Amino acid sequence: MNSHSIKKYLSLLILSILPFSMSISRGFAEEGGYEGTSAINPGNGQQDNQGDLNSSSPLENSPELDTGLSPEQLKKILKQKEKEEKKRLKQLEKEEKKRKEEEERKRKEEEKIQKEQQKKQPGTNASTSPLEKKPGTERVYTVSRILPAIWWNIDPSQKVTKLEIVLSEQKLYVYQGGRLAAIAPICSGTKDHPTPLGRFAVINKEILHRSNKYGCFVDSKGKIIYANATVGMTPPAGLHYEPADMPFFLRLTDDGVGLHGGYLPGYAASHGCVRLPKSFAQDLYPLVSLGTPVLVRN
Repeated sequence: MNSHSIKKYLSLLILSILPFSMSISRGFAEEGGYEGTSAINPGNGQQDNQGDLNSSSPLENSPELDTGLSPEQLKKILKQKEKEEKKRLKQLEKEEKKRKEEEERKRKEEEKIQKEQQKKQPGTNASTSPLEKKPGTERVYTVSRILPAIWWNIDPSQKVTKLEIVLSEQKLYVYQGGRLAAIAPICSGTKDHPTPLGRFAVINKEILHRSNKYGCFVDSKGKIIYANATVGMTPPAGLHYEPADMPFFLRLTDDGVGLHGGYLPGYAASHGCVRLPKSFAQDLYPLVSLGTPVLVRN
């Protein structure tokens, strides 16, 4: 093959690949780099849409680009957010550590109270002490102290027509007519003080009810030292007994079982009542009438 034939062959080869080269270059320029170009299937030359979705940069496809921010600016913002999140997590770790230290302090206080009660009541041993910590009752949990309502779609102009408590789920279901209007976490009774099963009705309402059976020992500053006291127990020196507050109380039985705002540890821990998140109980209270049916089931 002479030089003229070689030049002619090379010219034809360049002309044949030029459109393909230009389309790739144009795609590179329009998308800002190889990450934005479409994948090419070498078998048939068709565009692979899935490959394009997988290969493009999330930052380049972000709707935030419409605000005029460049990918570099977005990366800088995300980096700052990561720093803030790390700082927040460190703060949560500190709070969790402080919470555990406080629980340990309370545990020691309870042991001290237990010993003092045993001294005042000769013959009382660990198996019969009212302050006994039974094996297996200590629980480790990291849930929020007061859990929010899971879901709230209440019509404030309508009364609640039914309340359903599912103990196995530790949840309350609120109905307006035939419509599920709200769901909230609860804290029901323990095995020793179970929440009764069955069909009930709200027989009494009190915005601020105080228990006539259970309460706590507090110091002169009002700080709770022992939270599981009962009427008749003698408080240690420097402490006094206060009945438990039961805000937004909806009574179900004559012996004191009802729904009210309270502390939710994330498991069944009450003396039989059904505790609700305080803010949820407050919002629910005016919408529940005397006679509203309540179903409690497993």
